[in-house]
Amino acid sequence: MSQASEQTGPTTVYVASLGRRLGAMLYDSLLILAIWMMTALALVIVANEAITGWWLQLVFVLEWAGFYLHAWRRSGQTVGMMAWRIKTLQESGATPSLLQCLQRMLVAPFSIVLLLAGYLWMYIDKDRRTWHDRFSDTVVVHFPKEA
Repeated sequence: MSQASEQTGPTTVYVASLGRRLGAMLYDSLLILAIWMMTALALVIVANEAITGWWLQLVFVLEWAGFYLHAWRRSGQTVGMMAWRIKTLQESGATPSLLQCLQRMLVAPFSIVLLLAGYLWMYIDKDRRTWHDRFSDTVVVHFPKEA
């Protein structure tokens, strides 16, 4: 899938735009925030006091990682990606391997923290791929609505 678009049967597949990727991340961040709120509430109920500290942050990071690893490994899509009709795939079109999902998760935060440089890279990349797409040998594609 090294081209900007590629014919796969009756549906044309395109490399997902930055707007779609960021839209999906916004949807997913709201879901992750809800998961974190439920976790914090459950811990407060169990401990009968506010819970803080490094281990709570570790729990939140593990929940964030589990959310993405499970979704990408299972179907290549998170809930937000489903809403925006985008999907993470290997170049062959298969669902990403566990190693590829881990590689995406390790590099994607740097793509964001460095003023979205890793995402903006797609505008100069010949295949319109981000840093974490390149690092993990994956591509995020958009499936337009069928008429």
